[in-house]
Amino acid sequence: MKPVVFSGHFGWLHPAAGDRGVVICNPMGHEAMWLHAAMRELAERISARGVSVLRFDYLGTGDSTDLAGALRPDAWVDEVLEAVHYLKRVTGVERISLAGFRYGATVAALASQLTEVDSLALLAPVVSTRLFLREMGVLHQAWRHTAGFGEGEAVTPPGARDILGHRFNADVLDTLGTLDLRKEATPHVKRVLLAHSGPRDPSYALGAHYEANGIEVASIAFDNYAQVMQPPWMTELPESVLSATTDWLSDGVMAPLRAPEVSIDSNPAIVTSGAIEYPSQIAQGRVFGMLCEPAVRRTSPEQTPIVLIANTAATHHVGDGRFGVELGRQLAEQGFASLRVDTAGLGDCAGAPQLCVPGHTVMEEMGADLSKAVDWVAARGYRNIVVFGICAGAYSALQAAQQNRNVRGVVLVNPVSLKLPEGCTMQAAAELQTGSPRAHLRSMVRANKWAQVLRGDVRLGPVIRTMWQHGVAQMQGMVGEWTDDALGGGSTPSHQVRRLFKRLDADGVHIRLLFSPRDHSLDELYMHFGVNGRRLKRLSRARTLIFPSMDHEVLDRVAREQVVTMCQTFLREAFLSGPSADVRPPVTASPGGLAGASHAAHASHSGIGANKDSTVERETSMPVSVSMPTRARNSI
Repeated sequence: MKPVVFSGHFGWLHPAAGDRGVVICNPMGHEAMWLHAAMRELAERISARGVSVLRFDYLGTGDSTDLAGALRPDAWVDEVLEAVHYLKRVTGVERISLAGFRYGATVAALASQLTEVDSLALLAPVVSTRLFLREMGVLHQAWRHTAGFGEGEAVTPPGARDILGHRFNADVLDTLGTLDLRKEATPHVKRVLLAHSGPRDPSYALGAHYEANGIEVASIAFDNYAQVMQPPWMTELPESVLSATTDWLSDGVMAPLRAPEVSIDSNPAIVTSGAIEYPSQIAQGRVFGMLCEPAVRRTSPEQTPIVLIANTAATHHVGDGRFGVELGRQLAEQGFASLRVDTAGLGDCAGAPQLCVPGHTVMEEMGADLSKAVDWVAARGYRNIVVFGICAGAYSALQAAQQNRNVRGVVLVNPVSLKLPEGCTMQAAAELQTGSPRAHLRSMVRANKWAQVLRGDVRLGPVIRTMWQHGVAQMQGMVGEWTDDALGGGSTPSHQVRRLFKRLDADGVHIRLLFSPRDHSLDELYMHFGVNGRRLKRLSRARTLIFPSMDHEVLDRVAREQVVTMCQTFLREAFLSGPSADVRPPVTASPGGLAGASHAAHASHSGIGANKDSTVERETSMPVSVSMPTRARNSI
């Protein structure tokens, strides 16, 4: 597959030698994140059968250029037509099919009314947008409740509507709410494939509507639909749907009639108002990175801080709610560089097979891949390298800092853990999470909770285990504080975490820990470093901040602004405020081109318990909570 840029859109071309082409249309909002692996796998399988495939991001989504306002899904049909024209132009094929999951299937059906299309593959299509938008709204409100946001806390500009981190034009959504494919004009298409998500799926009625208008309709069952429509770390590939769709779209493919009319730019770039971005395959394609550099360079790479943005669990490099893109481009506007990373088996990395269940990715392997990306940017001349991660990405960032001496700072947002067993996967890490002692203590003073215990609705066993585990860790921490962790031989997880943080601090690594007030990771911080993380005060470069308005995935718009501002301030203070004598020397990596730098050998911090005497003794004040101003109205 090859990265392409056209009319402000970023996409991937999967070229083949046959006489046909397929354009895959993205779903809407968070479903595009959830179905990214399925769409990429579908493209790979179809192209392997001799059919060229183009998948791309709509404007204002994914890696494509930004919009001046909120997202307008009503413009996506015209953007699909642009993609059809582009695919014909660069490959020379004339017969084009459209395919899509969910709302992407709806866009494909609407686009086929405006241009001649060979066939349509509609996989669990949104037939009635009224029901679809209602479901999106319910899911968003459920997320807000889980995140602890109260009624009236949301601050959304007039004319906009937020759904799980994505901001849409409210008027456009209201207009789309009247759409029903069963009442639309007949597509200019010979045949349609429909994948039905269940026995009551409205797609059955849509198929009857198409057949009544003379279109050949084939139907398949979307067997594991409920398992597929999950967050990326929980999802699985729809194997039966992918196989059947591939067979159907590649049936009767013939050898090419003529050569492509134009060549494809081998080094495409995405140009925005403040940044230039370059898609890059790293470590022979094992790792993918979107390098984002300031449009106007103010300093050399050696003087420019760069932030590597890790995958949030199995979400591809764009980030949940597109936060990875927003963070990278806002940093570029302030003169900082960034690299949005996909580790092996995730997102758009080319050199590793996609996992059927992305949540089976091993956490240490993600950290090792991030370390490869660190070497790659170091080979390009960057010295002030910071690794940023949310949830599982935060743990991977910590692993990369432990392994690679080129890392000069980490920003860890709601880390899934600070210490996991060897070989632990994403899904296993989620299962290891214990309850919150703070939440249990609050519940103990509520009569309704005790009533639930008496009825048998709530079991006390897990609560007692959580309180015991944290109580033991607190006692061990007190002993460790008295003895400077000299007892125990570093055998407990808390000992090992504290030793690691001491080593990083002694080596000049800046550490920023960011937490949501109700996040379980804050309890783990207290377990390892005492209440309010008091033992971190001994580390001169470690700071902990609590953002009252932040949710776990940082989907809330106000929280995003706070995190971006914190990152910008941190980079200035840590790396641009003047020379620092205690910064560890970087390890020189072999220079490499855009397609992948050589992986240089690097020193490691893996000896967590070594050199205890080198611990920095200077104490500084550690802010444990950030009092943010009242939520301001955001601009669209």
